[in-house]
Amino acid sequence: MNEAASALAARRDPQAAGCGGRTLAQAMSDTEVLALARAQHRAIVTNNLRDYRPLHNEAIVPGGDGHCGMIFMPGTYRRTKAEIGRIIAALEATLAHHVGENDLANGEAWL
Repeated sequence: MNEAASALAARRDPQAAGCGGRTLAQAMSDTEVLALARAQHRAIVTNNLRDYRPLHNEAIVPGGDGHCGMIFMPGTYRRTKAEIGRIIAALEATLAHHVGENDLANGEAWL
């Protein structure tokens, strides 16, 4: 996996304070995840189009806070152990077209 893909990989800590055994991402609202990604200059990779597409649109309007990019996974990609190789390959191919640090800023891409 290249550096960009590694940088986008989610770090999960089930022992995170206040998470009750859930991952940090599960304990945060979508708005909080976007704010954290923005603060850490990270793109978001998600299959949750229903919730993140409106957040994307709100962020990119004039005067909006913007974001560092969103990469959407279609429903044909399942987040299972068997599919992880396919997801990583698609993510690496997508990132090959967005090599600059800000290439995805306020934009979206699809796997």
